[in-house]
Formats: sequence, structure tokens, C-alpha cells
Amino acid sequence: MREAMARVRDELGETAIIVSSEELETGGVEVTAVNERRGDARDTEPETVSPVRNQLEMRLKARLRGEAKASQAAALNTDTTATLGLTSTDLSTVLNDHRVPEALADRLLQAASAHDNDDAQAALAHSFGIALDFQPIGEQLPGSIMLIGAPGAGKTVTAAKLAARAVLAGQQVDIITADAVRSGALAQSKAYADVLNQDVAEVRGADELALMLDTRAELGRNRPCIIDTPATNLHDRAELDHTARLVQACRGTDANSTVEPIGVIAAGGDIEDMAEAAQFFAQLGCRRVIISRTDATKRLGGVMAALATARLAVAEFGIKPYLAGGLVAATPSRLADMTLTKSTTSAPQPAVLPRRASASVTPLAGVSPTGSTEPTSA
Repeated sequence: MREAMARVRDELGETAIIVSSEELETGGVEVTAVNERRGDARDTEPETVSPVRNQLEMRLKARLRGEAKASQAAALNTDTTATLGLTSTDLSTVLNDHRVPEALADRLLQAASAHDNDDAQAALAHSFGIALDFQPIGEQLPGSIMLIGAPGAGKTVTAAKLAARAVLAGQQVDIITADAVRSGALAQSKAYADVLNQDVAEVRGADELALMLDTRAELGRNRPCIIDTPATNLHDRAELDHTARLVQACRGTDANSTVEPIGVIAAGGDIEDMAEAAQFFAQLGCRRVIISRTDATKRLGGVMAALATARLAVAEFGIKPYLAGGLVAATPSRLADMTLTKSTTSAPQPAVLPRRASASVTPLAGVSPTGSTEPTSA
């Protein structure tokens, strides 16, 4: 990555960021980058080709590649669904594969059976639209947000993905980290921000956060901010109270200065743990959650159960570990596609090393394997 960034910045300047990367059959890697300029507009350098044109061409190529891959994936999914000839019984099996709780599965099947279309994905998407709530954030942030979640949920990476998407959509954002507890948290945030050519502000505790937000409002800094918080152990009262104070500090005196808390839940966890996390988010005033690491799990039943239990809307799905393109808007159709695809494809099996044969021991003459000096047979 360092070598790629160096070559990209040699070509496009110090403010260039990588949009996407793709492994080639030849073994190389194709990198697409754009130049998001910052600073004084008068600080320009003569170039033989318009940087705006370069950016538009690069984004168009990246978009075309993405659409081509999406159409191929859609065709594959359609063929798979058609080949399976999914019925209500098959949908029941699909939901069972994902370990969807029985009560929720029955509700989804009932809604799917009432759908007029025979297409399984459309019927399943229809049922998700009835049983669950979806509220995507959008490429540009409508306002400031705070991310909260349990250890390992991926809040810092999610914050960087949201910032990257906003920057690529032409919106500048501020990044604030309140994670003064975890070792290396600030360095990780700054590493992501450096790739995006953004700054990171650090606060320690709810009082400093409230003061920073008030100062931003007084100075008329209207650009949205993304606030990363320390991981919250749901079984530690002190950490629960600390997170609650951080959320309270984000409730400004007017609607324009209010920060929306959004929970982050990693897919693939224990169903009860995910449901408890969602309920905690709801108690803090969250209306939406982001589901991270959907690419690293095969079963989504815990995600569905958590959303239904806490009555929270899902905003985004984390589908890739990369900053650019790592998040997609959560929609019923997207969830239905992931549900069917993950149920009809097997996860790659890990390679098993052959068991090493145990070494045979030939006892010495006159000494038994137990160490006694009794005679042994040849």
C-alpha cells in the first residue's frame, strides 16, 4: 500500500487518494485514484491535462467496472435462484440456514407468501421490507454522527469508510476520536485520515467533546463530523455509563448542532449478544445501526433478530475491508440478495495439513518400552 500511494501521489499529487484496487490475472494490481484537492483554490499547478477531467474519467472507469461486476453477480444470482426453483419450503430452508429465530422466520415466510411475484429474491425482499426497517445514510452525510459499539465491531474502520465515501462524493468532513482508552486508537484514526487527506481531532471524555462541539457551532463550522468512540463492554457498568455520557454530550441546544448516535454491530456474532447490543443502542437513543463484516460471515440470522428485537433501522452494510466501496446502502433487496447468495454458496474450506506419522521407537535389546530391564522379544 505504501508503494502504491507513493506512485499515485507522484502521478496525481500529494492530495491523491486510492478509490479502488483490483488484482489482475497477470499477478499485478490495478489501482484507481483521484485527486481531492484541499486548501486555497489559488494554489494550483500547471498541468498538461485537466485534473477535473482526469478525476471524471477515473471515476467513470471505476463505476463501469463496478457495474460490470454487479451485472455479472446479478446474472449469477438470478441463474442460481432460477435453477433452485425456490418455493416457500425452500425459503424456509434458507432462513433456517441463517439460524433465523422461528417466530421471525414464520413472519418473514408469511409476508413472502403474500407476494405476487414468483421470484424468490423479490418475495424475500418484500418480506424484509415489511418485517424490518431500512434507512440508508447516503453518500453525503446529512449531519454529524457518532459511532458506538462493542469491542471488535469495527467502529474506527466504519468511520473511515463513511469519511472516504463522503470525500469521494465531494463533501468535506471532520473526524473526531474520543477513543483515548485503546492503545493505538489515535494512530489508527490518523492513518486512515492521512489516506483521505483529512485531519483528526482528539478529545478525552464527554466534557471535552461537548466543548469542541460548542466551539464548532460558535465558529460556524457547518461541515459534518464523524465521532469515533471507545469500545463499550456491555457487561461493564462503568463503560456503559461513559458511553451514555458521550451520547449526552452530543445533544446540542438546537437541531443543527445535534449529533446522531449510530450503533455498529459486527455480523456473525452470537444472536443474543447482538440483540443485547441493539437494545442498548436503542436505549441510548439510536434510530439506526450499521452492520459491519457481512463479508466475513455466512449466517445473517443474528443480524435480522437484532434489528427486529430492538426495532432499529439498518443504515449500511459493510461488505469489504477497503475504505473505498466498503459500505453499501442497506435495502431490502440487498439483504435478500446476501441471504440467498450466502445460503446457496459454501464458504471455502480451510486446508487441512496431513497428520504427521508418529515416529516408531525400537526398544533397545534387553530394555522394554516402559523402561524395565525385563527381556523383550525381537
